[in-house]
Amino acid sequence: MNVTEALQTRRSVRGYRNEPVPHDVLREMFSVAQHAPSWCNIQPWRVVVTSGEATVRLTQALAEAATSTAPSPDFPWPGDYPEPYNTHRRACGKALYDAMGVARGDSVGRQAAWMANYAAFGAPHVAMVSVDRRIGPYAMLDLGCWLQSLMLAAVERGVSCCAQACLSTHPDAVRAMLSIPADEGLVFGIAIGYEDGAVAANGCRTTRAPVEGNVRFVE
Repeated sequence: MNVTEALQTRRSVRGYRNEPVPHDVLREMFSVAQHAPSWCNIQPWRVVVTSGEATVRLTQALAEAATSTAPSPDFPWPGDYPEPYNTHRRACGKALYDAMGVARGDSVGRQAAWMANYAAFGAPHVAMVSVDRRIGPYAMLDLGCWLQSLMLAAVERGVSCCAQACLSTHPDAVRAMLSIPADEGLVFGIAIGYEDGAVAANGCRTTRAPVEGNVRFVE
């Protein structure tokens, strides 16, 4: 598999088999991602990867926090999405709920789908990603490069992922369990495992705009 194939086949997986990824495969993925570029080579990503009972404890703590306290992420989400971003966002949501067979007015189904996020969709591993708060916004560019590198390394090895901002919405619960320092802000989590093809959500497919929608070539 080459890089182009990995980019074109990678997708967010929202349902996993109860089968852990071997430790040597996990370590290899994260070792490859260490080669991601970063500003002045500062390598700002800080990651804690859970397996087994640690994953169970983490997702249980997140589910409890999500049902008992309001979200309070270290880095707030956007308040709204101007066009054309809102159109892309809404199309993504529609594709996902259509794949799951959850109607727009099905409040129970939508709540269950939302809470599945906090269970990391049943993934056997969760990676929680944080960054030193003192570095500033340029570190987020580095985290994006690192995340893409990790996901492509996963695809190459037949491992599935889903990057999840919602796993960072209750940072106190995560920080207490995983001993993440207070000066590190949680940015996102990543569900990691092997795809369960029987999960309806995994039938979701999103589209991409033509390159002209994002890129101008000037001569």
